Amino acid sequence: MNNRTFQFRLRSNHGTPDRASQSPLVEFLGETGEWQPQHPSLSTPGFRLYLLSLLLCQHFYLVANAQETAIPLLQVEADFTVLTSADWILERVSGHFRLQLDPAALAMERARADAAAIAFISERMKLCPVSRNLPSTVEKAITLELGDGLAQGMAAASTDSRGS
Repeated sequence: MNNRTFQFRLRSNHGTPDRASQSPLVEFLGETGEWQPQHPSLSTPGFRLYLLSLLLCQHFYLVANAQETAIPLLQVEADFTVLTSADWILERVSGHFRLQLDPAALAMERARADAAAIAFISERMKLCPVSRNLPSTVEKAITLELGDGLAQGMAAASTDSRGS
């Protein structure tokens, strides 16, 4: 039996004067190999809505916790892949999130995005209720990386677990 693979990518911008989030752009890799913008509606296949909810919940927890810790986000990009069995049972969820800081922010604001803050946000992302309700047999790997051209070096955190 063949596995099924579902791939999404996300980009959200947060560079408004008040750093408020704008609606993220989410795309799905279709069977033709082309990225298709996702605009969930009543005609969106139900399973795809479920997978979108996994991605958007992770994104929400990332952004909310970055805002809570006053990290000046400019943009978030993510690659999100879900592997299922041939009969649509989730086996693996993996996401790689990249944060870009607002270069117009003060250096002391950008400095808040240190390794400890990235690890804190990564831990908080585990609390997303959609992914917390996945069966314990589902392997989850979510990584969070800070890539700021103004910072020296990179901070990264990851989670790789079953059922957490």
